[in-house]
Amino acid sequence: MADTTGAAPKVEGVSEKRGSFEHMEAGTPPPGDNQLTWKYVKENKRVLAWCFYIFLLPVNFGYEISTLGKLMAVIPFLERFGREVDGKMVIAATDQQILNAANTIGLFVSAFITGWISDKIGRKNTIMIGCMACIGGIIWQYFSTTIMMLWGGKLLATLGMGLGHSLGPVFVAELAPTKMRGICLTLVNTMIVLGQWLNALCIMGSKSLDGDQQWRIPLITQIISPSLLLCGYFFLPESPSWLIIKGRTEEAAKSFRRFNGPNFNVDEAVAVTKAAVEAEAEVSRSGAVTDWLQCFKGPDGRRTLIICMVYISQQTIGVNFISGYLTYYFRLAGVNDPLAIGQAAFAIQLVGNMVSWPLVDRIGRRPIIVYGCIGMTAGLLLIGGIGTLNSPSALNAIVALMVIWGFTASSSPFSPSTPGISNLNQYQATLGAVAYAIGGETPSPVLRQKTYAINIMTATAMSCMVLQVMPYLINTDELNLGAKICFIFFAFSVPMCVYLYFCLPEMKGRTYLELQEMFQNRVPARKFRAYKCVGIEGTMHKEEDIKEEK
Repeated sequence: MADTTGAAPKVEGVSEKRGSFEHMEAGTPPPGDNQLTWKYVKENKRVLAWCFYIFLLPVNFGYEISTLGKLMAVIPFLERFGREVDGKMVIAATDQQILNAANTIGLFVSAFITGWISDKIGRKNTIMIGCMACIGGIIWQYFSTTIMMLWGGKLLATLGMGLGHSLGPVFVAELAPTKMRGICLTLVNTMIVLGQWLNALCIMGSKSLDGDQQWRIPLITQIISPSLLLCGYFFLPESPSWLIIKGRTEEAAKSFRRFNGPNFNVDEAVAVTKAAVEAEAEVSRSGAVTDWLQCFKGPDGRRTLIICMVYISQQTIGVNFISGYLTYYFRLAGVNDPLAIGQAAFAIQLVGNMVSWPLVDRIGRRPIIVYGCIGMTAGLLLIGGIGTLNSPSALNAIVALMVIWGFTASSSPFSPSTPGISNLNQYQATLGAVAYAIGGETPSPVLRQKTYAINIMTATAMSCMVLQVMPYLINTDELNLGAKICFIFFAFSVPMCVYLYFCLPEMKGRTYLELQEMFQNRVPARKFRAYKCVGIEGTMHKEEDIKEEK
C-alpha cells in the first residue's frame, strides 16, 4: 500500500554538500538564498537562452492566433474572402467560425497526441515533428485562394506549433533550476506576445505591397521560427524526467548539465527528480501511474483541476476579445488606422509581460494570479459600462482601457491603495504570463505531459466555445454588442475569482518532491506557503549519514 504519511522515498545520489540542507525548513532554501536575485539570473543566463530557443514554436502560436483578427483589417484580404455589408467589407460569421475551428481542432488534437508521442519517443523528437508540420501548414496557407484552403493550412500549421506549445512548458519545467522555474515558464507567454507583436509589425509593414501580397507575406514569415528550431534539433537536451522514467539516469545527468551549465549540482537534481518519480509511482495502487485516468484521481486529480481552472480563467476574463479581436474591433468601431493602434497595443502588452519576470519568483504565483484576476474582472465591468455610451469620447476611453487591460502598472495588483486606472487590468503581467508557471510545475513528474495535455484540451474547448459565439456578438450585421460584450465575460469571471482565491496554492521555490508530499497530504491551498516538508529534510540527511558511514 502506498505511504501517505508525507515521508519522501529514499533519495539516491544526493550531493554530499550537507550544509545546503541544514537550514531546510518549510521547504525553503538556506537563509539569504530564498529570493531570486539579478546575480543568480546573470550567472544562469545559459538557462534563459535555452528557454528562448525551446519556446520558438510558441512565437508561432501567438502569431497564428492573432492573424485572423488583424487580416480582417487588411482590405485585399477582405476583398478576396469577404463580402460587403452596409458599405463595409466583412468576413462572414460562418467563415470566421470555419477559420477559428481550424485553430481549435489543431490545438485540441496536438494537445492529445503530444502526451502520447512525447512519452513514446521523447520531447526532442516530438518538437521535430511539430516543426515539420508547422512549416508545411504555413506554405499551404501562403498559396490559399479559398476559405477552405486557408482552413487546411491553418489546421496543419496549428497542429505543428500546438505540439511545441503543449510541450514547451513541460520540457522547460523538467530542466530549469527550482529558483528560476517561475521566470523560465513565464517566458512562454513572452514569446506568444512577441509573436502577436511581430504579426502586427509584419502586417503593418506589408501595407505598401500590391494586392494579395499584403496578406500572403505576413503568413509566410511564420516559417522562420520552426525553421530555426529545426536547425538546432541535434543540440537540444532531452527531458531528464523522461530519461529517468526510461531508466537512462546517466543521460538525464548529461541533459541537466547541458541545459544548466557545468556548475549546476547535477547529482542533487537527478536525485530529487528520481525520488519524485518514485514517490508518484508508490502513490498509485495499481502502479499504472502513466494511465490517463490517474490524472483525475486523488491528489493528481486536484493538480489537474488547478491547472485547468487557471487556464480556463484566461477565457472567462475575455482574452479572446481583447487580444484576438483587438484590431478588428478598432476598425468596426471606426478608429482611424487600426493596424497601427493594434501594433502599439501589442508592444505595450509585451512590456507588460516583462513586468512579470522579476515578480513571479519574488512575490509568488498565487498573489499575482488571484489579485490580477480580480483587477481584470473589475476592468471588464468598467469597459462594458463605458460601452453603453455612444460618443466619440466614450470610444476613445474604450480603446485606451482595452490597451491598458493588457498591461500592468508596476504597483497595481499588489497595492490596494493604488487609485484610478493604473489599478485596472494586468493580463500580460499577471494571468497571461504566470499561468504557464502553474501549468509547468503543478503536475507530478510522471503525469506532467498528460496532465498538461488535458489542460490544453480543456482550455481549447473553452476557447472554441468563445470563438464560435464571438462573431455573432461583435459583427455589425449581427448583435453588434461592441464593448458591451465585457458584461458577459464579467458574469463568468466573478465565480472564477472566488475559486482561485480559495483553491490556488503557492508553489514558489518548491521542489517537485516537496510538491508531491504536500499534494499527497492534501494540504489546503492557503497553507502551502507555510507548510514544513520535514519528510524531505529528514530523508536527505539520513541518506548523507549513510554515505558518511560508508
